Amino acid sequence: MKTYIFGKNSVMEALNNNFPITKLYLQKGLINKNIKFKNIQFLETGEMNKLVKGNHQGYIAEISNFNYNDIGSVFKDKPETILMLDHIQDPQNFGAIIRSANVFGIKHIIIPKNRACDITPTVLKTSSGGFQNIKFIKVASLFEAIKQLKKNGFWIYASAINENASCLSKIKFASPTCLIVGNEGTGISNTLIKHADETIYIEQSENSVQSLNVSVATGILLYEILKNK
Repeated sequence: MKTYIFGKNSVMEALNNNFPITKLYLQKGLINKNIKFKNIQFLETGEMNKLVKGNHQGYIAEISNFNYNDIGSVFKDKPETILMLDHIQDPQNFGAIIRSANVFGIKHIIIPKNRACDITPTVLKTSSGGFQNIKFIKVASLFEAIKQLKKNGFWIYASAINENASCLSKIKFASPTCLIVGNEGTGISNTLIKHADETIYIEQSENSVQSLNVSVATGILLYEILKNK
């Protein structure tokens, strides 16, 4: 099944951020001197309407299927820090997490095969090009992935609020580090928390009635990890 991004702003942003675009469809008669992409096909409005349902404004980009890696790439590359996402489901959150990961130098993100958001056009758009140079590792079991990571010397840190959690500001991160962040509603599963080396939480104001969005929390956690290295 082909995947499309459409609409002038979305397509131009995708081109500017080097999305994995395989083909660009433009409406006949449309001229845009800012487009440097070579594989362009001009179509009549009716033909474009058959490709997507929505206001394409004469701009449609076909993107390639995203290539996922296996966990062996982590052990081959030997990164100091990797990120594991426990069933993140909102594409906006996923994209924002990718953007933060890129800012803080993360090159490997582990996600589960089932019941989690995949790399979609919305994810790519929200990441603002942050997906570049990041390897996405898709695994059947996060628990089994943790077991393999531990065998290869990784220290596992789970972000959660419970009675055994330590304040982030007091943590001295060991290396190599695997940070786990959890689902928007349920957080990290008890199974993964149980097998983490340490559970950590972000200290908040005593009067706070809100919890941090998972993408915001991930950015703070990665900043602290980078600062500790």
